[in-house]
Amino acid sequence: MSSSKTIVLVTGGNNGIGLATCQLFAAQPNYHCIMASRSLEKGKEALASVQSSEPAGTISLVQLDITSDASIAAAVKEVEAQHGHLDVLINNAGVCPMDFSRSTLRDCIGTNAISPAMVTQAFAPLLLKSSAARVVYVSSALGSITIRGKSDSLGYGEAYKAYRTSKATLNMLAACDAWEYKGRIKVFAYCPGYVISDLAGQREEKVKAGYAKSPDGSARGLLLIAEGKRDAENGLFLHDEKVGEVYEW
Repeated sequence: MSSSKTIVLVTGGNNGIGLATCQLFAAQPNYHCIMASRSLEKGKEALASVQSSEPAGTISLVQLDITSDASIAAAVKEVEAQHGHLDVLINNAGVCPMDFSRSTLRDCIGTNAISPAMVTQAFAPLLLKSSAARVVYVSSALGSITIRGKSDSLGYGEAYKAYRTSKATLNMLAACDAWEYKGRIKVFAYCPGYVISDLAGQREEKVKAGYAKSPDGSARGLLLIAEGKRDAENGLFLHDEKVGEVYEW
């Protein structure tokens, strides 16, 4: 693999926002995208679909179950062996349960906040080998405590209690990592908005009403961050594709 390429890893890269992001990065000649997928079978299918378009860049697959420390360690070992470093880590994989119970809240926080924390911690040594390392936590406006209290916000009338709590936790993680890695790794929380994906399947009425967008816009927003065009907003809660579009925590 050419050392001149920017190496980016996307968790949950085999569908939805993750797949759109992998497709976009793979289309850039100066990027090598690592599609991380919990299911190796589904990952291979998604990888083949991206490769069939004969992208200008390059793409590969790594099996990664973010809820498993053993799987995370194996993925780090594989990326290190293949590339020696990592430039951009996009923590995209997540879940969005509708119900609320002890087990649901525990599992949601575990997948949406604890697991990305462990992924970043494990990949940190490879990121620190990069001259321009960036970490992105794919969050949600539903995780903003400030926005939760605004009755005119899009998601005000919706519950999503476990999901909101997990994303609020993720936002704090992003803020803490921005402080911890200051001057060494740039860290961002990023809200892709209402997007047509597996998670948006629970919002069918919003898709029909036109609220839910294509994941392509989310991918473009993530590419903008990877390109360094939003570096001045390091440590903040970003959204949309425009510089200056920032949410309150």
